[in-house]
Amino acid sequence: MNKERFQGMIAGIAVTALIAGFSASAFAANRSITVSDGIRVVLNGQTFQPKDGNGAPVDLFSYNGTIYAPVRAICEAAGMDVSYDSKTQTATITAAGKTQASSQPAAESQQTDSALIDEEAAKKAALDHAKVSAENAVFTEMKLSKGFGTAHYDLEFHSGNTEYEYEIDAITGRVLKFEQSYQDHYQVQKTTSGTISAERAKEIALQRAPGATITKCELDTDDGLRIYELDLKSGFTKYECEIDASTGDVLKWEVDD
Repeated sequence: MNKERFQGMIAGIAVTALIAGFSASAFAANRSITVSDGIRVVLNGQTFQPKDGNGAPVDLFSYNGTIYAPVRAICEAAGMDVSYDSKTQTATITAAGKTQASSQPAAESQQTDSALIDEEAAKKAALDHAKVSAENAVFTEMKLSKGFGTAHYDLEFHSGNTEYEYEIDAITGRVLKFEQSYQDHYQVQKTTSGTISAERAKEIALQRAPGATITKCELDTDDGLRIYELDLKSGFTKYECEIDASTGDVLKWEVDD
């Protein structure tokens, strides 16, 4: 029987509190039972005699079809570490090369979350960017999304006839993406004021990404609203931008790092 198979057998044994020679006599405190002893263990082809911490032999026994064995002696012989907490009456078995899971993942999660900005900070970042006061904003969505080493807040709110969608970096508070949309009657009102030039639209976009190169600038109409659609690039970072051709307002700004 190889070590791996033996470890599998250990996992299948119903182990109670038989730590370092803790024997069947412990059951006598609650009830009397009849057991079958004389159980032998063969480890890696060799007969193995479990012993307690003082070196005294500890016998295995069978009760109702289940084999009961001394945890420490058996597991340590198979290369596993065993510890026992007398306060909680808990035996902890750790396989070779493994670490105890315990509450480590939770601790890491708490540490990661502590580095994130809170919802109020994310809202403030979006409102400051949109130049909307908190008193005039009604938030309809607020969600934290986590990925592989990244985290961001998805926010939606409206102010007057304008609706806003934002994606805020949950670590730095930076605006990653945003969109603005208007009600039809508001759009008509906006489009009556004339059209800015393509050069002006480029200037507005470059204010948000200084030093970037504009690779696209097109005038289009979307639901009666005339907008400039621009693509920019700076190194490995790409930007997509939509600008209201009547007012110069930035309606959409997306960053792809």
